[in-house]
Amino acid sequence: MLGQWASGVAMPLLVVSLGGTLADAGIIAAIRFGLGALFSLPFGAVADAWGTRRTLFLAVASNAAINLVPILGAASGSLMPLYLWAVLSGLAASLFLPANGAYVAGTASPERRGSAFGWLTLATHTGVASGPAIGGFLWEHTSPEVTFGASALLGATALVAPAFVAASIRTRVDLSGLPRLVTDVARDRAIVGSWLAALGIGLPWGAVSGLFPLFAGSIGIAAGSAGLLLGLQSIANGLSRVPLGRVIDRRHVPPQVAAGTCLLYGAATALLGLQTGPVGIAIIFVAGIVALAATLMMVQVTISARAPSHLVATGLGGYSTFLSAGLGIGPFIAGAAAEANGFGLGFASVAGLGIAVAGLAAVLLRGAAGSGSTARHFEEPDPA
Repeated sequence: MLGQWASGVAMPLLVVSLGGTLADAGIIAAIRFGLGALFSLPFGAVADAWGTRRTLFLAVASNAAINLVPILGAASGSLMPLYLWAVLSGLAASLFLPANGAYVAGTASPERRGSAFGWLTLATHTGVASGPAIGGFLWEHTSPEVTFGASALLGATALVAPAFVAASIRTRVDLSGLPRLVTDVARDRAIVGSWLAALGIGLPWGAVSGLFPLFAGSIGIAAGSAGLLLGLQSIANGLSRVPLGRVIDRRHVPPQVAAGTCLLYGAATALLGLQTGPVGIAIIFVAGIVALAATLMMVQVTISARAPSHLVATGLGGYSTFLSAGLGIGPFIAGAAAEANGFGLGFASVAGLGIAVAGLAAVLLRGAAGSGSTARHFEEPDPA
C-alpha cells in the first residue's frame, strides 16, 4: 500500500502535466478500480485454491514492478503507459485484497475477528497514509521518474511478508464453478447487503482518491500539502479501526449499522467540494473517515462470520468487487461532472449515489443478527 498510494497520488498530476484532462484522470482511476471489481471474485477463488502465501507473493512482486510503468509515460509524453498502469494495478489489487482478508478471517478466532481486522487495517492504512505524503513530496521536489521509481522500491520491501505465512497445499483452480460458489455465498441476504454497503462507500471514496489532488490544486493547495491531507485521512482511518474492532467484538454490533455509517460518509463527502481551504477539508476527512471505517469493518466481519469457511476468500472477493466497483465508477462520474460543472457538483453527485445505495443495503441488512456472534449459515463440505 505504501508504494501503491505513493504512485496513485502522483498519477492524476502526471495525467494533467502530460496534457490530459480531468476526465482522463477519472477514466484512469476508473479502470484501475473497475478491474478490481471485475476480477476480485475470480481471484478470490484463485486465492482459495492456491493458498495465501503463494498468492500474496505474486501480488506483491507484481505491484512493485507495475509502479515502474508510469515512467514510460513521463519519458514518452504519452498517456498510454498510464492506462496500462491502471490495468495492471487493478489486476494486482484484485489478487492481493481477497487473499489478505481471507488469511485474517481464517486465522483469527471468531470472538476476536473484529479486532484482527482492525489491526490489519491499521497496518494497511499506515501505508495508505504515508504513501500520498511521500508521493506528493517527491513529485513537488524531484521528478516523475524519481517519484514512481521510489514507489516501486517501497512496494518491493513487502516481498518479505509472505515468508511469515504458512504454506498450504495447492489445489486445482475451477473458475467454471465460480457462478455456483457466488450463488452459495449470495444466498445470505446479509452478505449481499454488506456488498452493497461496500459499493456505497466506494462511490464517494473513489471520487476523493482519484480527483482530490486536482481539486486541492484548484483551490491553491500544493501537491505536497494535498498528499499530507490524504495522509491525515488515512491516519484517521487506520487509528479508528482497532477501537472500532473492539466495540464490534464486545457489543455484537448488528450488521445493519453498516448502512447507517455508509450514509454518513456519503453526506460528509457531499460537503468536500464546497471547501476553500485545508482546515475544512481536514475536518471533513477525519469525521467522514470514521464512518467509512465503521462501515467497511462491519462488512468484513459480517462476511467472515456468515460465509462458509471454504468460501471466505470468495465472499471477501465479493466485498472487494463491490468496493472496487464503487472506486471505479466514482471518479468516472465525478470527473465528468467536475469537468462541466466544477468539483462541488462532482463530489456531490457520487455522494448522492452512495447514499442511495446505502438505503438498499439497509433493506437487505434489516433484522440480521449481530455479526460478532453470527453462526455460519451453510453446511461445511463433507471431507469424504
